[in-house]
Amino acid sequence: MFAAIITTLTLSVCAVGVNAGTVLIQSPGAVKVHEAGMVQIQCDLQSDNMEYTVDKYDVHWYKSRNKQTDKVFVVTLRANGEVSRSRSFSNRFHVSRNVTANSYSLTISNVKLTDSKLYICGIWGSVFGKGTQLNVTSADVPVLIQSPSIQRVTKGHTAWLWCTMSKARLEDTDVHWYRKLPGQNMEWVLTHRAGGSPEWGQGFTGRFQSYRDTSNSSFTLTVTDVVHSDSAVYYCRVWGDINGNGTQLIVTNEGGSWKVLASILTSILILVILVTTICYVKKWACFQQRLMPEGCSTEYQETVYATVTAEMEKNTQGPTNVTVSEQSQMFYADIQFLRQKTAPKIEVTEETTEYAIIKRAQ
Repeated sequence: MFAAIITTLTLSVCAVGVNAGTVLIQSPGAVKVHEAGMVQIQCDLQSDNMEYTVDKYDVHWYKSRNKQTDKVFVVTLRANGEVSRSRSFSNRFHVSRNVTANSYSLTISNVKLTDSKLYICGIWGSVFGKGTQLNVTSADVPVLIQSPSIQRVTKGHTAWLWCTMSKARLEDTDVHWYRKLPGQNMEWVLTHRAGGSPEWGQGFTGRFQSYRDTSNSSFTLTVTDVVHSDSAVYYCRVWGDINGNGTQLIVTNEGGSWKVLASILTSILILVILVTTICYVKKWACFQQRLMPEGCSTEYQETVYATVTAEMEKNTQGPTNVTVSEQSQMFYADIQFLRQKTAPKIEVTEETTEYAIIKRAQ
């Protein structure tokens, strides 16, 4: 008997030690959904121990009639990913976990009137959330569907969140936007009055804007120049208690790596262009050097060119008995004379050179 008492006390002390500083925070506290709609309930794990993460523990969801004491088991998501359901509940009850936000979620699709209950999350069999009251109504009330469910946006860019509404007129409806950071309560972002301008919550600026589009019956929330602190789950709300299913905004740093890569590629391109230009200039200079007859200076070439030019002008202005063909032959002979230093040296007599033949023809 004493051994049993000691064992019980030991287990109680261990449980207190494990549970100390660990809580489950559920959101929203209450939600109203139209019949056949969809709702998502979030359960955040907060602990003083950083090692307590949602991927290490089983989470259990219960259904209750507004009391913590008469909980009915609904579904369990185990740490290894396996799902166990009560026979009374179908795949309409979907469970998941978000390691980044350190939270669990319960999604109920195609909701029915009988789903109107208090839903409670729990871990270790001793730590429970305060519950989310779900009210399903068959009245002709608005239905809000948000998209996308998750949106990743690079830091500094603009995020676009959509909230489509049915069974109500956009022109006559105020829309409220809220957001929820992990482990915190809902924050009011802004309200867009019907036919009016937006009203912002404390701490929010003009980076957050709301628009309505009657062509597709939707509200739009834009967040410009996003920063990491904008990462949260955003909800649209109408009539004070009708919420959308939420959109999780995740701000990433991917843009930075692209900018670095673009800078590196630009530098490489500039270097290639510079090297190509240098090579081209060197080849051009080498080509010009090869055209210059060996042993002839630039001044000497210019003198020869001037002589040839003068000779051509004289022949052109001289007697008409010098034909164009003869002028061409003289010009060709002078050019050959200029290039003779670069040509292979061949012993020839004056009588057999082309230059002498042309001279004799004169």
